[in-house]
Amino acid sequence: MSRRAPLITLGSVLVLALIFLLANTQVAKPGGTAASAGTTPSAGAWTTPSAGAGTTQATTSAPSHALYTGRSSGDQVTVAIAINGRKAAADLNPGLASQVSLQGSVDGGRVTLTNPNGVGISGAVSGQALFGTVTGFLGQSFPFSAAQAVVQAVYTGRSSGNQVTLAVVTQGGKAAGYVCNGRNIEAWMQGSVNGNQVSLAGHNGASLSGSLSGLAMFGTVTAGAGLSFPFSAALSPHPAGIYQARIAVNGLATRIGWAVLPDGTQVGLVVAGSTKTPAPSLNLSNGSFTLDGTSYQAAPVAGNETVVLP
Repeated sequence: MSRRAPLITLGSVLVLALIFLLANTQVAKPGGTAASAGTTPSAGAWTTPSAGAGTTQATTSAPSHALYTGRSSGDQVTVAIAINGRKAAADLNPGLASQVSLQGSVDGGRVTLTNPNGVGISGAVSGQALFGTVTGFLGQSFPFSAAQAVVQAVYTGRSSGNQVTLAVVTQGGKAAGYVCNGRNIEAWMQGSVNGNQVSLAGHNGASLSGSLSGLAMFGTVTAGAGLSFPFSAALSPHPAGIYQARIAVNGLATRIGWAVLPDGTQVGLVVAGSTKTPAPSLNLSNGSFTLDGTSYQAAPVAGNETVVLP
């Protein structure tokens, strides 16, 4: 039996990571059955190995960049652990009301994290999974297991001066990005993920250079000549992401883009020829929108999708 549970929002790196996990992460309940081998999970969905088996797992070296999601063997808490190089960050959540954030380090395949209140995580990477023990959480200690997220991740945020909103979707070694101010600035970009480095490029000098750190991305985005801004973005839950529609309006090819934040905030543009106007409101439950009295359909953009038109 699988459970659908949350993922995270924008904040100071880790504050709401477990909300993200509980909304988009699909994990196997302890004692249940994980997804079948060979099954391709949907974007943002991962399966978790049976918890409590950590003591018998062989330790392997940790990857340079990875996100692990799972839960404790007694189902007391949901676990999200991000590894970037020799640093690690984590969130623990017993439900939607509260969460505990931890910081730590990676030594080979061993992961150790703590927080000022005495909560700790000690774990070991074993293949595509991470097994270990949570200590001092609500006065308890218990084993947990988590699986590596290997499909897709969504990062959303804003530039430091709030000039633009952006969304980046990664999938394996590929990524797509959209940056917009909702009035007259937008750029579509695509590129690669190499370790913890994200590099995207688009038309007219548009680019993004970012570093993944913990559950966040930091870097510089350029939407065009003279339009470069530092930014921060966080791993984000549905409905966050990039959405687009390519339609014909009065016989004119029209492209609409939206960068959507975890709280449902939408920033986008309608581009028809050289004309740019604010994007209409997008119904995030079914992807529909209305433009000039006619109903249309938008779709989420995947990380491996081609978004930079020739």
